[in-house]
Order: sequence, then structure tokens, then C-alpha cells
Amino acid sequence: MRESYTSVKILLVLFLVAILASCSAKQPLPTEEERLEARKQVPCIVVLPVDTAVNSDASMTYKKAAVLEEGAAFMDTIFVEEFIDNNSVRVLSARQLTSLIPEDSGAQLALIKRVGSELKCTAVLVTTLSDYRQRVGGSYGADSPASVMFAMKLVSARSGEVLWTGVFKETQQSLMSNILAQNRGFTWITVEELIRQGIAEKIAECPYL
Repeated sequence: MRESYTSVKILLVLFLVAILASCSAKQPLPTEEERLEARKQVPCIVVLPVDTAVNSDASMTYKKAAVLEEGAAFMDTIFVEEFIDNNSVRVLSARQLTSLIPEDSGAQLALIKRVGSELKCTAVLVTTLSDYRQRVGGSYGADSPASVMFAMKLVSARSGEVLWTGVFKETQQSLMSNILAQNRGFTWITVEELIRQGIAEKIAECPYL
């Protein structure tokens, strides 16, 4: 009985330590004052379609390229959902971007400045997806967990200065390790759920959004 009680105490201590570790690992969120000041400086933001490394990585397989493109398209829909009620943010689809700038603008910075100029916006949000792997298995038993990695950067359309950056990189861990991410729950989630949570996390950390 005593051994059983001791084991329970150890598990409880580990659980509390995990909770504290989880809390300390989170990025501090901007204060309301910081958000107000940032939005005064950047009153209008254009969100470009999510990019991938498909065209720049010659070694990428067709299968991985197709999966990344699928993930990028899904992220585009999440950005639309996230900013649908935000009048300061304009989300461009790939078709709208092509319609706005039909010819190749060359370097990314040139594209950013051109988009900002055409839409009279102060900054442009660029997102690059580099990993998008679906969970293999069910909610309570996965042979391979969901994995996501993407980077976001907000760039001044006038100067080209990078105003803010954020990176989300996560492969869901085992049940015990998953205590460190309580908001994900104690089940294995899909890559769509993981990426949706990652986007919400990064938006909350950005004072301009």
C-alpha cells in the first residue's frame, strides 16, 4: 500500500513539474498597450498565400511536394477564418495575387513592396511551410504522430525591414510527454488540428495582428 501511495505521489509531482515546464515554455504574449502601439505603426497588413520550398528544393520528391502544397492550401483557409472579422488584415488567395501582379516580380522583397504599394498596405505577412505530416493511426494509438513546421515573418512594405518573426515546429510526443502540451489534450491529433493550433498560437504572439 505504501509503495502504491509513493508511486502516486511521484506521478503527481511529475505531472505538476510538467505543467510548470509547459507554462514556462510558452512565449510571452504582447500586452494590450504593445498591441495598440504596434497597430498604430502598421494599420494595414496583407497576408500572402502560404509558400513552400517546392520550387527551390530540387531534391524534393513529388509526393512530399504534393503534401506540402496540400498543407499550404489548408493554411490559407485557416488564415481566412482567423482574419475574416479583422478589417486591418487582407488575406490574398493565389488567384488574387496573380490577378494583382500577373508577371513574375523576381525576388521576394520586390514582390512584398509591389503588393504593399498596389493595396496601400503598410506590411506584408509571409508564411513558409516546410513540414506537414499526417498522423498515422487513431486518436488513442498512433504509429506516427502529426508533425508541422512553418515560419512567419511580417515585413515592412516600404523599407523591407522585418518587423516580427515566428516559428512553429512541433511533432506530437508520446502520452507522457504530451502532458507538456495540455492544450492539445491527451489524444493523438491530426496534422490539421496541430497546424490550426500553431497558427492561432503565432497570431496571438504577434502584436501587429
